[in-house]
Amino acid sequence: MRRLGHSFPRDSRSTGFSLVELLVVVSIIGLLVGLSATVIPRALEAGDKAKAKGDLMAIVAAVKAYKQEYGRFPSTAGTTDDEHVYASYATSQIKFSTKPYGRSSDLIAILCGEDKNQLNPKKIRFLETAKMDSQYVWKDPWGQEYCVMFDTNDDGGVEYWGDGNWEHPNIKQSVIAVSAGPNKAVDGKAENSSSCDDVFSWK
Repeated sequence: MRRLGHSFPRDSRSTGFSLVELLVVVSIIGLLVGLSATVIPRALEAGDKAKAKGDLMAIVAAVKAYKQEYGRFPSTAGTTDDEHVYASYATSQIKFSTKPYGRSSDLIAILCGEDKNQLNPKKIRFLETAKMDSQYVWKDPWGQEYCVMFDTNDDGGVEYWGDGNWEHPNIKQSVIAVSAGPNKAVDGKAENSSSCDDVFSWK
């Protein structure tokens, strides 16, 4: 006697995941988590360094524009003084062989159009930025003020290394700016070492 209706073949495929499939998925997730733990912080640090480099270049450009307008640097230092350092945090840093003549906030105020210390009587705005507080304190992404140095005595370059010998040559630029980087400290004579995380305006 014929059986009415249709007969369906039995589906031999399992409706769940096998142990091997679960292990593969867990391994992929672990790999992605491990990569994100290293890649994301590096990407964020690279972004912070790029921001600092842009700030430093803007400051250097503003200082050069000031000198072109007034014929001198925005500084109380005289032409017989050696390189002028602007940065409150650099006072005790061994890499800077000259003493600071002023605070970085004074410099930023002058460049932003303030007649601070009677150094911008025309009140020209050389620097356009909204990245600071009302006291003109402009900090890098790691919370430190930028350091700016001028070749005030026009001797051919800013003394950055401090000794000017073949191993540590002077920087041959009239204006340089530095960020202390993630470790928040100027790294002495280790500029070319892997441990140096400073950010420079000139390279």
